Amino acid sequence: MKDHIQRTARAGLLACGLSLLAPTVSALPMAGNTPPVLAMGVGNSPVGEAGRHADMPVGYRFQYFTGGLGADDWRNWLTPDGTFADKWLQESYQAGTTPVITYYEIVHAAPYRFEEPPTRNLQTPATMKAYFENWIFLLQRIAAFGHPVIVQVEPDLWGYVEWSNSDPAQTEIAVASSGLAQAAGYENNARGFAKLMKALRDQYAPNVILGWHVSGWATRTDLIVNQGDPDKLAVETANFYRSLDTEFDVMFTETSDRDSGFYQLQGGPDRWWKPEDFDRFRKFVSRLHSELNQDVIIWQIPVGNTLYRKCNNTPNHYQDNRPEYFLKPVVDSGDTTRLQQFRDAGVVALMFGAGQDDQTRYFDYVKDAVEDPASIDNRARNHTDHLNDLPALNADDDGGFLRLAIQRYYANGALPLAPRVPSQCGDGIDNDGDGLTDFPNDPDCQSATDNTEAEPLPACSDGIDNDIDGWIDFPDDPGCSAADDNDESNGPVLTTLPSSLTTSSDWGTGYCADAIVGNNTQATVLWQTGFEAAGSITNIWNADYSQTGKQVTASGAEWNKELSPGESASFGFCADRSVAAVICNDQIDNDGDGLADYPADPGCSSAEDDDETDAAPGQIQHSLHVDSDWGSGYCATVAVSNQGASSQQWAVDLNIEGRVDNMWNGVYSQSGSSLQVQGEAWNAALAGGASTSFGFCASR
Repeated sequence: MKDHIQRTARAGLLACGLSLLAPTVSALPMAGNTPPVLAMGVGNSPVGEAGRHADMPVGYRFQYFTGGLGADDWRNWLTPDGTFADKWLQESYQAGTTPVITYYEIVHAAPYRFEEPPTRNLQTPATMKAYFENWIFLLQRIAAFGHPVIVQVEPDLWGYVEWSNSDPAQTEIAVASSGLAQAAGYENNARGFAKLMKALRDQYAPNVILGWHVSGWATRTDLIVNQGDPDKLAVETANFYRSLDTEFDVMFTETSDRDSGFYQLQGGPDRWWKPEDFDRFRKFVSRLHSELNQDVIIWQIPVGNTLYRKCNNTPNHYQDNRPEYFLKPVVDSGDTTRLQQFRDAGVVALMFGAGQDDQTRYFDYVKDAVEDPASIDNRARNHTDHLNDLPALNADDDGGFLRLAIQRYYANGALPLAPRVPSQCGDGIDNDGDGLTDFPNDPDCQSATDNTEAEPLPACSDGIDNDIDGWIDFPDDPGCSAADDNDESNGPVLTTLPSSLTTSSDWGTGYCADAIVGNNTQATVLWQTGFEAAGSITNIWNADYSQTGKQVTASGAEWNKELSPGESASFGFCADRSVAAVICNDQIDNDGDGLADYPADPGCSSAEDDDETDAAPGQIQHSLHVDSDWGSGYCATVAVSNQGASSQQWAVDLNIEGRVDNMWNGVYSQSGSSLQVQGEAWNAALAGGASTSFGFCASR
């Protein structure tokens, strides 16, 4: 209690404008300051409207504080300046909820309003000075409020930064150059931005629980759309967070920013989640939680459902299946298994709310009272076996499902959170017996949330797949030279990359072409590419090659074979398209079996035979299924099976519409409509009778 009084008094002095050095403060923990159960929350904006959830025993109430720093800013929503914040915070507290503020200003700010990513605003000193001053003013209002408040700093911004460069020091932001006095000495980059935002929190409002936001697309491999590996993406995201060198107190993430029915009608990629997508998301969250030892809030979950007639895919009544996934088993039978799984993955709160004004709400936002329009048949898109044929329970725009489900969840007994054990580097104990305790005193502690106080083992003997290649430690991982080697990473891996060809000259019976290969991955690779050539290649430069019939595989020469992320290499060739010799007499191994021409190749019946392929049927078979199609593009899944008895390295050739935008579970090259795909390292070999699949999305 004494510590709380001292902190509150200090915050009050600061709110009065006294200039003090930033104190050293401990992060205000979630435990003890927020609900001790897996709690539900709702988005509830206007002052005077807390009664909307009076019969819903929610633990959290969230609100955007936005407006762009000008006349429309949250500071001016009520008069005098800041009154909205004061009233909304007090109202939330009196309603028994923990206030959650989403601080979302930079995209809305001048001079580059609504530009995403907000790169130019972040680099404009005057804008950033106003931004930091607005942040200080909010912190002062929260300090005067005096109770714990969770503040989520700029959702999407952290994703944009990581997308741009996994090293935040490489993303330019005007911090010190903003001219704010407190920003002097801070780096002008995303790392400096994170550090300053936290330092100002420490100085002005220690009662703020500070949150950062995890975007599932930030690594450039979308967790759901691209079916990204949840462990791999979580490790990449955790490493990005660590490189911010800033201790936030809680982690936010989300499932979607809009109802799936809304995206469906917009003709965009399919946003409906299948059960396996929820499992993938949970594994991602769980790995992040274990990596960073941070509580997780799933924020702004869409409200729509596929059950009630009111959700008929019209504005403010769009369908979604996320509330059902979490809460329908609770309504049906009191089953909390799915909620327990997410709680055990580190989730402490599920917050439901609309991402924009035309999305579905849990109250009667559009004032259309109780109504039951005709049901729609959306089963082909929403992965259900039913129509939305239930009559509304009340006037809520979702038909009342969320209100009913949350009531039922709490009535049955909300799930208690597991005791939150402090990390070794923040527990006040000398865990490794070296006479030094906790961060920053113990140099073996990387942060206060580091859960090992001992000197870390070398990467090649720590029991961790540090380079995420499926191999662990010496001698199993080929990247390890010894057990005390501290670098587990392998050298660059041979990777098939897309290429583009341009004909530079053509004389009828032959031609020359230039090619460019770009590394569109996030790793340094040894490149190869595949394409079809009309005729036999007679000369190639800046690359090595092999040709089987029309199909050519080119790879880097010794001096240009290694490409860093974003780099490109060029090569060229000339080919002869004059009348070709028959396949079995052209001195080419056309079927790639190591044998060329008659009589050496048993696939040739004579020197005049124009088919060198062995008589045995192909063992690798494939079939393509279009999963979603929105006219200008589509996504598809390709099933691949080995019909033979022995293990095979699989590869398939497809003729497709359009140009591939992204692919998962396979490595590809494309030339025109011809798409060549082979397995990644983990699924390249198929045992006899086994099968696998890959998927892609393409633009027409």
